[in-house]
Amino acid sequence: MAVETAAGTARELVFSHLPVPWLIPVVFALAALAAWWSWRRYGPPPGEGRRSLAIAARGCRAAALVLLVLAVAGPAWRTTATTVLPGKVIVAIDASASMAVTDLPGKRPRIAAAADLAAALAASGRALDVEYRLIADGTAGGAPTAPEALPGLIATGPASPLGDDLERLVATRRPDLLILVTDGRITAGSSLAAVAESWRARDLQVAVLATGGDALDPELLIDEVVINREAALNELEPLTLRLSHRALAPGAIPVRVLVDGIEVWSGEATQGSTTGAMLGAAEVRAAVPFRHPGPAKVTVVAGADALRVEQTLAVNVRERKLGVLLLEQRPRYETRYLREALKRDQGVTLHAYLSEGRWRRWGDKGPDRLPLNAQDLATYDTVVIGDLGPDAFPAAGLAALEQAVRRDGVGLVWIPGETGAIAGFARTRLGELLPAELPDAGAMARSYLGPSVRLRRTPAATGLGLLDPVRGAWEDLPPLFGACLGLKPKPGAEVLAEDLDSRPLVISRSFGSGRSVLVGVDDTWRWRRNAGDLHLHRFHSQLLRFAGAGHRGEARAWRLALSPRRAAPGEPVIATLAPERPEELVPDAASLRLSGPGGRELIVPLVREGGGFSAHFPAPAAGVWALSPAAGVDKDRAEPAELTVVPPADERRDPRADEAGLGAFAARTGGIMNRDAVALVAALPKDLQRLDVRTTTDGLWDTGWLLALITLLFAVDWALRRLSRLP
Repeated sequence: MAVETAAGTARELVFSHLPVPWLIPVVFALAALAAWWSWRRYGPPPGEGRRSLAIAARGCRAAALVLLVLAVAGPAWRTTATTVLPGKVIVAIDASASMAVTDLPGKRPRIAAAADLAAALAASGRALDVEYRLIADGTAGGAPTAPEALPGLIATGPASPLGDDLERLVATRRPDLLILVTDGRITAGSSLAAVAESWRARDLQVAVLATGGDALDPELLIDEVVINREAALNELEPLTLRLSHRALAPGAIPVRVLVDGIEVWSGEATQGSTTGAMLGAAEVRAAVPFRHPGPAKVTVVAGADALRVEQTLAVNVRERKLGVLLLEQRPRYETRYLREALKRDQGVTLHAYLSEGRWRRWGDKGPDRLPLNAQDLATYDTVVIGDLGPDAFPAAGLAALEQAVRRDGVGLVWIPGETGAIAGFARTRLGELLPAELPDAGAMARSYLGPSVRLRRTPAATGLGLLDPVRGAWEDLPPLFGACLGLKPKPGAEVLAEDLDSRPLVISRSFGSGRSVLVGVDDTWRWRRNAGDLHLHRFHSQLLRFAGAGHRGEARAWRLALSPRRAAPGEPVIATLAPERPEELVPDAASLRLSGPGGRELIVPLVREGGGFSAHFPAPAAGVWALSPAAGVDKDRAEPAELTVVPPADERRDPRADEAGLGAFAARTGGIMNRDAVALVAALPKDLQRLDVRTTTDGLWDTGWLLALITLLFAVDWALRRLSRLP
């Protein structure tokens, strides 16, 4: 009984009061029986003249009874309209802070992949009902967004409860297809594996557009890179790299330093204990050479392979004169040729003095008197002491020189000679600044008359970028006939050069803010044969600049260190305030001042620990906080520090994309995963269309016109019987 009324629409007559179809013939049989019964039970046949009226009356009664019986069965018209609807697609966009990492091509943020997906869906021409929703955006999840707003999305969500937000979104929106745009970082709530397990019984198709890379945020490993931003040409600038090791397993981490893409230093940092003052932090110190004037880029690379991070700093390189004070007993060959080479160096200001008889100026530059007080020494970067003993100096001058080295970072270079007079310093306070233990004067004098030696650069010097020869190697140069053998480096000293029998000849050691270098050879002037100043100047100028680096760097008496230097609100931070020199007077108490955004200030008390102070405190509110001593230590004498507090705690702590986890999620839900938006759209299921079937029933038994018809039939029957005088 179906009736096609339109494409996708069907109409049929049904009996709504009949529970099963086989009752329909029974109803029609009852209707026929009622009609037959009413015809037979109407009365005696009428006379000949009234037969037609009788037939009409009987017909009306029979029809009325048939309609009554059929009305009891509930006749009705049932209309079924079938509409083909496009598939309902929900695009869930992860808006947590890790999606702001700019590691997509073109330095775009990860969340920009959502705009790529929208463009691919629009270009596909498929009939889809697409709805874009933000999750992990700091709300309960599922905030709607317009397609035209996708290119400008900003990811700022404080956490990544992807699992919980997806559960809520699917339960409320009930999509046919869910497309998840995410880097897979889960920092709160249920995991994607738990979500996949709960979706096993759902008729839901899933696709994942994975975004983001596996590179670490440099801040995760590199806490701080400290280097002079106004570097000197052809000098070794000290670089300090502080690592936090928060992303790596314990062990050695390779570190490289590049200047304008050229490697100038390499070494390793080894993670310490995760307990104690620095929370497993490590510090690497390097000396970086700059060979070209103008802007330069210093790149620090830590780690290797997938766990490799780098940080680049801009440095301005310009020529800067090195102040040198040369003190000698008499004009011997070594210091005479060194003096002449330094006079020809436009980057050096040299003042030289001789002590024979009495102190006098050696040349036409410098004060007329011996410049050995505190004010005079502040103008020099490096002081060179030749073949001299302590009796040649005034006591006040030696004390001032010692303080200039330890406190102000002035470099001290010792170039002993064949008299061995320098051995006399072993009994003085200035002699404590010698980086090696010396033999007595007689043994030193005899060693300078011994066999010839050839100089060789050590791995320590190579690692510092120091004593870099002009060409070839130092051992290929003419032999040296004078050398101080029997030197014993002090603890903490570094051997920069040795002879071919591995006996130390050039030794360096830090003392407070300054550095002392002992040069145990005095025949480098022999390298001038057929080369002029080339090799002699290269050798000594590097050592002079290396020794004086502390003075040019304006070293502070106190060092303020933080671990970590980048933290989240409430994350534990450890601050240490320690003197750079062992002789520094340590106060009984001290405190720190934290100056933050909006003029906010916090005072953190310090407790004595070892030779300095430390404090454990939770990171304050988000922002950049400058740290300086508030009490106990003059803030101008301490190295400044800076604490960057960033929300959220976990989002930027390790921003590597979890592609493996996303792949497992897609596999468990029977879905697909891809990194390319166009390829993902092309691989989407084709059967996303769904049928919308709507049925309406229009009853015929409970309508006014059926009641009117039955009443009319009975009325006609009654009227005909009355007019025809029928029984």
